[in-house]
Amino acid sequence: MKLPVKISYKNKNIKIVNAYKITNKKDMLHFLNTLPLELIDRSAKSCLNEWIAHNRLYKIGLFKEHTRDCDLSANESLFRRICYWLLSR
Repeated sequence: MKLPVKISYKNKNIKIVNAYKITNKKDMLHFLNTLPLELIDRSAKSCLNEWIAHNRLYKIGLFKEHTRDCDLSANESLFRRICYWLLSR
């Protein structure tokens, strides 16, 4: 099965290109569990919140150029993580 997304790794960052194409939370979590999240020292749940937040912003048309992909970074600020958590509810 060919996935509609691509992955790139660079310095403590995992980029999911075209992340908006996967919208089912279960599929997203399964996909995240295949990634080496230890490289960015983040949990799958934290990354899932960020991905859901990106998808919601993309769906309503905000920052489409930035929210179509999802950059999971090691040094994400607590403020941004809280925003992702709120947006993912």
